[in-house]
Amino acid sequence: MDKKKNFNIAIVGLGNIGSRLYKHLTHYKNSIKKKTNTNFEIKFVSAKNKQKKRNISINKKKWLKNYIEASIHPDIDIVIELIGGSEGPAKKLVFNSLKNKKHVITANKALIAKYGDTLSKLAEKNKVNLEF
Repeated sequence: MDKKKNFNIAIVGLGNIGSRLYKHLTHYKNSIKKKTNTNFEIKFVSAKNKQKKRNISINKKKWLKNYIEASIHPDIDIVIELIGGSEGPAKKLVFNSLKNKKHVITANKALIAKYGDTLSKLAEKNKVNLEF
């Protein structure tokens, strides 16, 4: 990633992993900032079922109306994709994010296995990182 010290993050997918990540990042934000000398804010979140019961409290203003907004929103630097699957929404989000010069972090093994080479080239072309 570039030498920027402030990052705005969008987490797309709030299942078990996404919810835990949100909780971890918010709980340890000061510790992470101190260790990395980097500040971040979780600007937006998105999930298939907004009404699902989760053990986290998320401000209503953070919810995106449509997950794909994370890939085009000018305030987002990093898109964390935790949807899953090698096709459909996950594929669309990751490809769109990289094309729009957003760094991408994903835990999606299926997507990386199927499109990893293409995604890596797209990230390199747009001078952003693809982390998995």
